[in-house]
Amino acid sequence: MSDNLQTAEKSVEEPRERFIPIGRQEIVADLIADPHWTADQQKQFEEFCKIFTALYHYKFYAHLEELKHCYAPFNPDTDMVTQQDYTEEDKQKRRQTLVDEISQLLNNANYEELTIEAINDAMNAESYYGVRVSVDLDDFEKLIVYYRGSGIKVDYKRSWTSLFLVKKPIEIPIYKRLFLLLKLKTEQQRVDELVSLNGTDFEKKAQKQVRNSRQNLPEDIIEEQVFLKLFKNIPRTDLEMLFPNQNVRLKLFDKIKLALSGGGGTIFGLFSIISKIGAAVINPFALIGALIGLIGIIVRQILAIFTHRNKYMMVLSRNLYFHNLDNNFGVTSYLIDMAEEEEGKEAILAYYFLLTQSDKQYTQDELDRAIEKYLKDRYEVDVDFEVDDGLRKLRNEGILNDQDGKLKVLDLHQASACLDKQWDNFFNPDDKQ
Repeated sequence: MSDNLQTAEKSVEEPRERFIPIGRQEIVADLIADPHWTADQQKQFEEFCKIFTALYHYKFYAHLEELKHCYAPFNPDTDMVTQQDYTEEDKQKRRQTLVDEISQLLNNANYEELTIEAINDAMNAESYYGVRVSVDLDDFEKLIVYYRGSGIKVDYKRSWTSLFLVKKPIEIPIYKRLFLLLKLKTEQQRVDELVSLNGTDFEKKAQKQVRNSRQNLPEDIIEEQVFLKLFKNIPRTDLEMLFPNQNVRLKLFDKIKLALSGGGGTIFGLFSIISKIGAAVINPFALIGALIGLIGIIVRQILAIFTHRNKYMMVLSRNLYFHNLDNNFGVTSYLIDMAEEEEGKEAILAYYFLLTQSDKQYTQDELDRAIEKYLKDRYEVDVDFEVDDGLRKLRNEGILNDQDGKLKVLDLHQASACLDKQWDNFFNPDDKQ
């Protein structure tokens, strides 16, 4: 692994992953297949899992409806027509609720927040793809970045050390899932900020700087829109390629190469002109031909620079095409599914252990260690199990009781009856006691 990639990997110090990389259906099927159940208990536990899963599906559906309500004024992809006139106060309230709901969903889905410091460290590292991109993070009024799962991707690349004859393996640290929420500031907001930092004489330069920063944005972008993006397997050194206000920069090696090739051609052209000046008195067409040749060389070198830049843009587009998972409103549905999945796994695992191993009288810490050991032994995954979340859900449903620090749950019949009552309360709120 190159030093730059190693530096990028070490710059992000992450907690142990909370995400359980095993499907809920597989976990439930394995728990149901436990040989210690009687046939009746097995059926009751299966019924409990179905009811609990359905209950949380309905609860998360309510979250999805709230997200729809909040995201409607800011969705860049909407094709809906509305007569509703949103006030600025209403927009601000909906935007903040949207951010709060999304952040809670990401936490429920066991994503980790990526700090601005970590983002800047990644942007300053050398890109694996050889693409250097500048991004002005201060362009954004709202910028939230979360990731879930980190790992190493092995790729093969030719390098000058092997005279580009042999592909060598390269280890690339990646984020397996990466989420972005972006909202641009208005151009005037950003200009005013730059002027306040640099003085009133800087206004024209500030306007030019903001225009250059956003020159690659589509013309139909509205600054009040909120963008939600979800990607997979993104190299940590290439986070900048995910931002909409990116500007491609040539690497130093490429600049030198172009300068040498372009300069060499231009110098050769100048020598050609000088050598023909003497002959120009006799044959002026020779001088004209030399001048045309020089102009051709200069144009060719300029076109070479643009071609090189376009090649970089093609690399960016290709990578984003294959790394993109979902966009905007589709991201909300995706996150709802992931949060529902994680919440279900945590609660069902906690209930199973407290029910089937009630003789051990687990404390919270002991339960945490027992479930982590089970996941390690059964699935060979090392995770930081969210025991707090699992117990909170059981407690909220009235299934869990704490007695002197020892955790106790209702038996299968009582727990299922408790969940049935929760269902009844959803559709008959007057029956709540």
